[in-house]
Amino acid sequence: MHIKIKSNDDKNINLILPTSLVLSNLTAVIAAKAINKKAETKECQISSKDLCKLMALMRKIKKKYGRFELVDIQSAEGDIVKIVL
Repeated sequence: MHIKIKSNDDKNINLILPTSLVLSNLTAVIAAKAINKKAETKECQISSKDLCKLMALMRKIKKKYGRFELVDIQSAEGDIVKIVL
């Protein structure tokens, strides 16, 4: 997984993370706990089981399609945010 943030003021961030680490079930359990802890309402709650299913689907998409762009945003000021799976 590549996370690229480019800004006009030369504060660029380029993170390369192993996809197997990002989409693992352990990461899903940790993320679900963090989301539920920070969520202000019950409507934003997510179970670790649901997040594990989502991670499994994302692994299948990665395997089937290879490079897959999750986020590609460009602002009017020229800032760019890309998240590629």
